[in-house]
Amino acid sequence: MRTIIFILTLLTLIGCSSGYEKTDGKWTYVSYDEAAGKRIKELQVDNESFVVLENETYAKDRSNVYLKGEKIKNADPITFETIDQGYSKDKNYVYIDYYKIYKANPETFEILKPPYSKDKNTIYCGSLPLETDYIDNFEIISTTGMKSIILTEHFIELNPEYSEIDPEIYHGVVIGNGELKTRYETFEGHKKNNYAQ
Repeated sequence: MRTIIFILTLLTLIGCSSGYEKTDGKWTYVSYDEAAGKRIKELQVDNESFVVLENETYAKDRSNVYLKGEKIKNADPITFETIDQGYSKDKNYVYIDYYKIYKANPETFEILKPPYSKDKNTIYCGSLPLETDYIDNFEIISTTGMKSIILTEHFIELNPEYSEIDPEIYHGVVIGNGELKTRYETFEGHKKNNYAQ
């Protein structure tokens, strides 16, 4: 009997989709999970200018941009646009989920195979630039699509070579999982491993 109840609960949750809803005249973000069931988060937004964007996980009002009901810090709502696969951009930054990709150029940015992406100057793994001069001569060997997030301060403590990243601007670091090879180098995630033969 418990198994049947669990399966019915699971099917109910699968059938429910998360998203933005107006409840009693106020915008909310509704999500579902097995442990808590339905969750409703009331949003502090400007009701008159609030709009849900095309893929329904993003929204914006005159002052802020939201992903799943949480603000993307300092995103510009006027120029903000979604790209694909958790990437978005505005006139100043490129984002992966809630986090800025370090020094990525919004005008020339393109997704390769997540977590890898590039702009005219750099290849990125997650939100981190790869230390390479061979951005036009590389091959992605493998990716898992998995990523993890770490606060920038903690990441810099563990990786002092990235101390130029300003935690006030870049609040978190997205670490991607994959392998990439340039003409003379190999990378595991964002870390340079050795020189390719």
